[in-house]
Amino acid sequence: MVELASIYADPLHYDLLAQMTAPADVPFYRSLVGEHGGPVLELACGTGRVTLPLAQTGVEIWGLDVSAPLLDYARFKAEDETLRPHWVEADMRDFDLGRRFALIIIPYNAFNHLLDRPSVERCLAAARRHLGQGGSLVIDTFNPDPKALGVDPSLRTKILEYIDPTSHQRLVLEEQNAYDAARQVNRTTWRYHAPDRRDVRVDELDMRVFFPQELDALLHYGGFEIVSKLGDYDGVAFGPRTPKQLTRCRVAG
Repeated sequence: MVELASIYADPLHYDLLAQMTAPADVPFYRSLVGEHGGPVLELACGTGRVTLPLAQTGVEIWGLDVSAPLLDYARFKAEDETLRPHWVEADMRDFDLGRRFALIIIPYNAFNHLLDRPSVERCLAAARRHLGQGGSLVIDTFNPDPKALGVDPSLRTKILEYIDPTSHQRLVLEEQNAYDAARQVNRTTWRYHAPDRRDVRVDELDMRVFFPQELDALLHYGGFEIVSKLGDYDGVAFGPRTPKQLTRCRVAG
């Protein structure tokens, strides 16, 4: 059984935070769909933040996630918009959908949930089995900033203020980060403060840090060749100071 971080336990709250904190990446994925067509598979689709806008284009799209509650909320949102994506409850390290896709996407740091090498290898193997002839796998992960990884773990940074969808209180969200260099895993702690009480909720999330040459090597030994690597959603080339690693690859050979 996969143990999920607490932030994924409340789909309504998670969906709200995802909408407020995620980047403006949907146009980037729409352009990929325009280039590749379908069918499209999104791994770690969550509540459908990217899946549903892509479904609006008319492409056949599948959204896969390990969390049943998140998928249930994605289905609810899809029904509200009269959209019909295919939803699959499965681990992105181990799935068999019995078909191939023109495009497989892993948006906004979802790949960083793979905390060890065997998990990465299994995910890439499953993706490779599901790519059609000429298909692309696109992975979106951040470009690590050594200064950010060395930040004082006791430091709290305010991220945003918002109205909680359940309590209807105004909450302040603060973030702490503690980087384990030996494991290359960053633990992010989100602390929520209400007007009358601090730390009314605390969420912790571990994410693997992939350095650029390491990611390229993992893809190479996972049976892929890199077609392009961008540094941001506007199409800028990847470089040492770009915020993203947007890596498009295909099955080698």
